[in-house]
Amino acid sequence: MKSPLRFCFLLLLAGLLPMTSLAFSEQKLTFRAPEEGPFTQYVTAVLEEAYGKLGIELEYIELPRLRGEQLATEGTIAGELGRTALLEDKRRHLRRVPFPLFTFDIIAVADRRNCGYCPLSEMESLAYVNGMDSITKLVDNLPYEPSIVTPIDIEQVVKLLDSGRIQMAFMGDFQFENSELKDNPHLITHKLSTEVGFHYLNEDHARRIPQLTYHLQTMHANGRMKELREQYGVTLETPVKPIKRPDQLTVVGALHQGLLNADGTGKLWSLAKSVFPTFTSRLNTVVSSWQRSIQLLQEGRADALIGVRPDQKIKNIILSKYHIAYDDSIFLFTLEEPNDGPICVSGPRFMQTLVDTDQPFYRASNSLDCFALLDMERVSAVIDYKDNLPDWTEKPYKKQQLSDPQPLFVAFSDNNRGRALRQLFDNTLFEQTIERKAKQQINERL
Repeated sequence: MKSPLRFCFLLLLAGLLPMTSLAFSEQKLTFRAPEEGPFTQYVTAVLEEAYGKLGIELEYIELPRLRGEQLATEGTIAGELGRTALLEDKRRHLRRVPFPLFTFDIIAVADRRNCGYCPLSEMESLAYVNGMDSITKLVDNLPYEPSIVTPIDIEQVVKLLDSGRIQMAFMGDFQFENSELKDNPHLITHKLSTEVGFHYLNEDHARRIPQLTYHLQTMHANGRMKELREQYGVTLETPVKPIKRPDQLTVVGALHQGLLNADGTGKLWSLAKSVFPTFTSRLNTVVSSWQRSIQLLQEGRADALIGVRPDQKIKNIILSKYHIAYDDSIFLFTLEEPNDGPICVSGPRFMQTLVDTDQPFYRASNSLDCFALLDMERVSAVIDYKDNLPDWTEKPYKKQQLSDPQPLFVAFSDNNRGRALRQLFDNTLFEQTIERKAKQQINERL
């Protein structure tokens, strides 16, 4: 009796084995591995959690973008984690999950030292990652034909831009933020478009789409996606609410010979008097010390602080998108015979971070006081710009360069009014630059 029953059980078990194996294999889906970074970590975290509710695990393999598309279309891998709707025009076997998974900006990146404000019309060479459909569409619609290089990954694009072999790179803002480019203060960016990304599955897995869409919608509605954005440091740009034209604006700056002179002349004051009056009836310019200038902005008694370096790290302020000029080199001045006195500084506090020393610092009200103290050997050194050297001194100073010239920005308060003023400033500055360039080109042809 037991033998026939056992035989039947073995037959039943043998029949179930293929089904069990198939079911197990469907609990894991493979996708092309995304680029590293907070943005892609957020996207994969969202998808892994949504698929987890279906009992499905995700795994990733390293593939070039176009090769990944091909394998996704063939069904060798399950699909594409996140792509724009342009993917559907060339890969018809991929099905969109109808939930806008993320948005990102396509930006142009160039070096301001080489091309000023770097308008696209003047760029003769550019690079972008091969297979990025949204960028390819933008490039195809350019009114000119630059020399184009399309490497297989963003690292190669970054190297081309860093080495100066191309003038401009097109990329997603998330690629820029995750690269070493974001720490380069000399770069300038222009937003080209905003794109929406979706998740795609091969048609063999299309039956999963309704359930997956439901879980994604639920995660959005209950705030789970917001929690994941915060966890991975993915912030959404704060919308700028328009403000009415201000009756007057106060722009403050610290004394900087040639750039911000005490009498209201100088390169930066000329720029301020050109840009700000386009959106205010009255412009007030104030020259003060660094610390007083910062205080006026932070207390709301000034609307903008002009001539700020990005390494100054001022609390509760935002910088203009475009840098407006370049700072001078900063030096450490000492006497021929050193002493053990403090180091004198009269400029912004970031200057103290340029010297690796255990010596104390003494803060004076202006450069002349610092150099007078140095001449009297009451301080051991002065940190300052070369243009601030006094005329009276007869003693030779030894000097050590501490910092190369750095870009200067306009700072605004980090609130809605400040953001609105910054947007007005950036837009006006860029428009004026393009207009001047166009007039210059016309004059050159005449």
